[in-house]
Amino acid sequence: MIEFRARCVEGNPCQFSGEMIEVELELFNAGSTAIGLPIAYFRGQGPRVILVDNHSGKEKRLGMGPPMSHLFDEIQQLAPGKSIKIPWMVAPDEIDDFALRPVDVTAVFVFDLMPRSPYAESQFIRAPLRIVAAGAH
Repeated sequence: MIEFRARCVEGNPCQFSGEMIEVELELFNAGSTAIGLPIAYFRGQGPRVILVDNHSGKEKRLGMGPPMSHLFDEIQQLAPGKSIKIPWMVAPDEIDDFALRPVDVTAVFVFDLMPRSPYAESQFIRAPLRIVAAGAH
């Protein structure tokens, strides 16, 4: 069983001051056996990101680059009780162009644990992260 967490490097909740937001994504094996994951793909491609404005409820899906399908088959084992951390950034213009003021957004990070599988067989994991205007809580 994989647990997926997202946290702001600068603290919780993330404070938006018009600068790049540094995020740490963590995949943790909470099970009792090793799990094979395309970790190089996750690091290279990154997550899908959906922004949700908490004032209006509207959503915005952030663009992704071309799929790095050559990394699908590079499976690494994640041992029980171990985790991998993936640094990620949310660009300020993604929030500035979308969010109502004061900024109160939830960024939902999504990974497909089986990216080569047909969509119907995909296993998506999600981790939400709240981003608020600097000084607000």
